[in-house]
Amino acid sequence: MKLKQIFFSMIFGILNIAALGFLIDPIMAIVNREFQVSDLDQIILVITITLILDVWTFQQIQD
Repeated sequence: MKLKQIFFSMIFGILNIAALGFLIDPIMAIVNREFQVSDLDQIILVITITLILDVWTFQQIQD
């Protein structure tokens, strides 16, 4: 693997771990039946941003 591929692979992993961290609170709110609209907004926002960044990172790894 090239250094660039290793670098972007590490970014890919860090992004997904960070996204998981941001999703823990809303998911626990669902589990505890304390779900609010703001939790849904946070889930949608985090998943959207993560998907965009993951696609970009994956494209960088492929180049």
